[in-house]
Amino acid sequence: MANLSTTLTFDSFDLAEGGESRLANGYGGFNWQQAGIYNPNGAIAGYVASSGQNILFIAEAANNEVAGYEDAAAGSALVMSREAPFTLDTIQLSSAFRDGLTVTIRAYADQAGTILIGEKTVTVDTAAQSLVSFADDGLDYGTFSGATRIEFNANDNNAGTNDYFGIDNLTYHDTPPTFTLDFDDIALAPGAETALGTYQGFTFAEAGAYHVDGSLPGYTAASGTNIGFIAEANNNEVVGYEGQAAGSPVVITNPDAFDFLGGAFSAAFRDGVAVTIRGYSDADGFNLVAEETIVVRAGSAQPFSFETFDGLHRLEFSTNDGDPNTNDYVGFDNLLFRAADVAAQGEGILI
Repeated sequence: MANLSTTLTFDSFDLAEGGESRLANGYGGFNWQQAGIYNPNGAIAGYVASSGQNILFIAEAANNEVAGYEDAAAGSALVMSREAPFTLDTIQLSSAFRDGLTVTIRAYADQAGTILIGEKTVTVDTAAQSLVSFADDGLDYGTFSGATRIEFNANDNNAGTNDYFGIDNLTYHDTPPTFTLDFDDIALAPGAETALGTYQGFTFAEAGAYHVDGSLPGYTAASGTNIGFIAEANNNEVVGYEGQAAGSPVVITNPDAFDFLGGAFSAAFRDGVAVTIRGYSDADGFNLVAEETIVVRAGSAQPFSFETFDGLHRLEFSTNDGDPNTNDYVGFDNLLFRAADVAAQGEGILI
């Protein structure tokens, strides 16, 4: 299904030269924070429009409160957000007052800004709009696909610098929704576990949910208290997980196609546990689509993102290194998925 791009030019506002206005919620279907519209007239030489007469600009970049922009603390990021997921494609970006301004742009899967899925940092100069692309192969981290919140931030926490920037011709397209499995809706006492069977429309094998309480100090939740974990990593049979042979990988299947975008992983007992992740286009595991191995530390929920695990019906996490003397247990949290196509939304995947 083709994705049609939309470009926000900010030129529908009737402003006198040098005039500005706060950008209200609803423009382009988005909520906006710390956002203003400005018609450059040369008074601020760094601000120029790429098309038309207006640009979007960050309202309180210098940590100074400005009347009309009390929606967030001065120095906060410029934010665009909406409930329906989208992909930021390109923007035209410029610096208002100084060359070499560093602007960090972050994409989040949730509107609250807690689940980071992508990041890109760029350096821009004054008086010319620089084209910035958010294609996955040009990012510092992750993906901008399936975001519901984008933050633009140049605040270097130095009161002596001017960190204002302008944006024009912001182009995006709609994407299928992303959704996160965080296991926190499973009621567990601290330190307790339960086998994962069917959860949020997915079927799990060789996997459990565990309430992290510090008794296994390596396991770390990325959010909330619960994580998923590989149930029989050490070739030992464990009561309640007899469905597959001990040492088998975690298997996650769904009758509807999905993309796997990332998650947070932590090792239980030792640093340097290798996790091989495989994605298949069929639920039986014959048609391999993508494979990647990550190395996981103990004591921290490490975020990992994946770009090629698309169109799956089966996902595997394998940690068994074949050595009975090593502990290969790994936990996982905030698994980020996306419906593979619009037709699949809501048909077996509970969002």
